[in-house]
Amino acid sequence: MPKDVYDWLVGDVILDRYEVRSILGEGGMGRVYKIYDRQRNTYEAVKSPKPEIFTTANGKERFIQEAETWVKLKMHSNVVYCSAVEILGDIPRIFIDYVDGGSLSDWIRDQRLYEGRKGMAMFRMLRIAIQFAWGLHAAHEQGVVHQDVKPANVMMSSEGLARITDFGLARARIVAGEPEHLGGTARSDRQSILVSSRGMTPAYCSPEQAAGRPLSRKTDIWSWGVSVLEMFVGGVTWMSGIMAREVLTSYQRQHQAIPPMPPEIMQLLDRCFQYQPEARPATMEEVATELEACFVRLIGLPYSRESSKFIELSTSTFFVQAVSLNRLERHEEALVLCERAIQDEPVEAVSYSLKGIILGKLRRQEEALQAYEQAIRLDPTSAEVYGNKGLLLRRLNRMEEALAAYEQAIHIDPTHVSAYFGKGMALQKLKRDEEALPVFEQAIQLNPTDANIHFLKGCSLEMLGRAEEALTAFEQVIHLEPTRISAYSHKGILLRTLGRHEEALEAFEQSIRLDPTNADAYQAKGEVLDTLGRLEEALEAFEQSIRLNPKDASVYFSKGLTLWGLKHMEEALANFEYAIQLDPKNATFYRTKGILLRIIGHNEEALTALEYAVQLRPNDAEAYQNKGYALEKLGRMSEAHQAYQKAHELRE
Repeated sequence: MPKDVYDWLVGDVILDRYEVRSILGEGGMGRVYKIYDRQRNTYEAVKSPKPEIFTTANGKERFIQEAETWVKLKMHSNVVYCSAVEILGDIPRIFIDYVDGGSLSDWIRDQRLYEGRKGMAMFRMLRIAIQFAWGLHAAHEQGVVHQDVKPANVMMSSEGLARITDFGLARARIVAGEPEHLGGTARSDRQSILVSSRGMTPAYCSPEQAAGRPLSRKTDIWSWGVSVLEMFVGGVTWMSGIMAREVLTSYQRQHQAIPPMPPEIMQLLDRCFQYQPEARPATMEEVATELEACFVRLIGLPYSRESSKFIELSTSTFFVQAVSLNRLERHEEALVLCERAIQDEPVEAVSYSLKGIILGKLRRQEEALQAYEQAIRLDPTSAEVYGNKGLLLRRLNRMEEALAAYEQAIHIDPTHVSAYFGKGMALQKLKRDEEALPVFEQAIQLNPTDANIHFLKGCSLEMLGRAEEALTAFEQVIHLEPTRISAYSHKGILLRTLGRHEEALEAFEQSIRLDPTNADAYQAKGEVLDTLGRLEEALEAFEQSIRLNPKDASVYFSKGLTLWGLKHMEEALANFEYAIQLDPKNATFYRTKGILLRIIGHNEEALTALEYAVQLRPNDAEAYQNKGYALEKLGRMSEAHQAYQKAHELRE
């Protein structure tokens, strides 16, 4: 599928790995997708922020830094695990555990929270509130304040386990430069108080948040209290979280299915709603412990903390965390965890394959190859491992070996798109474009919406001189990815080859619209304008190209040719001289300079330039021909005859 689009569609396959199964929801920040990870054989949720939230110059980088707060949290049973923040389609995507029961907000709204026989609802509500508190405490002990605590950020498993989500995202949205209207202020007042904006959600905010004062874990304690209050009320009946104490004082249930709030819970919430942060409970551990005591008194059963604890890292967890750290470019740390996974389970091929990937990123290529070989010994049926090995060999410029690896991957799995892709690239590198074409065709059959495959097919067709077919391939790339600048550049070049200069001009213009700093596009535009006889416009395009890249010799040469066309001979000569200064080994530059010098009667200088040209390119018939003309003008007839004879021989 296109790699530079925000929207994913159900049925898309991303990176030949992630299958988009459904859209779980959409809010102020963006969309949440349910995906299936083919490599790990698991379901995950992916949070995809809207592109519009990134309004600052380094907004994406700062967003990622804040969101990585979540990745770094230790695994806890009441925290949704975040495996990675990864840029896909130019958007930082947040990969997290898929939790199948919706949010606590959903459970309040559709009354699942209150289902069951008498006493069951209270049991469930207290259990969730306790788990909610322990999840926050786990984060606080690691130095993380959530800042946007609310029922919508508590995910529920179908068995009723509460897990907190969206750590770090409140600050991430602020540092990204999210405009306020995306947070909900353009909605009705009732809607907007329930949507995150400026790093908080108004209906759950603490007094210090509302006042813009510094925040501590005490702000989460207040917002946790507001969330528990909502559980006992049955919905939000207030405009701001700072009204929580008044709402508690005049507490009323919205419907009879909700158990009345016990006095001891009221007393605990009253302590959470103290306006001075220091007057609130010291920690969420204190809150959770007190709530557990309430559970024992109200339910008559001991409370088990089995569902509220840090999770010991297993072999599979070491592997998953190594994958996450590798995604975050933290390769040394990823390698340590990968080694731990191998130490615990030395017969797991997938761990050796991951080790190969990480070592490749660390430029330890020979060790990476050894890891892939070990993975193949353990599981010779893994197309994925052969594909990874092929990629490393291709990067090492060992193309024949890369081809063998890709062919083995395809033999094992004839639907392995990335193996066809890599094989085609290796064949291109070996100048075997005729063989590469059917490989790309097969890849396109398997994944017809991957613009990269169509692009490489176009490049092979272009190398083979099949301009019309190549043009069709690049048109398909543009259809799939309308902002792909390189596709417009190739399209423009092909249209020039086909003599369709007006269309070529439009292609280069589109490249410039997409990237006004593209010096090459301005040069190509100038050359087309020159061909069309629009020489003054061509000069303007060349001047812009030079402003953007003053060290490109070829643009001075092109500008010189246009100046020659305008009969500005001295200026043309000056541009040829500058091109030669930048690229003193270019025979064409010397030959063209020599021809111009001969035309304006500077035959001695012309001869010097043409001598350089034939030294650099001894088979240049035109240079010898013009050398003969210059020698003849200088009266050196014997030498001129020799030059003419050489030109004649080269042309035969």
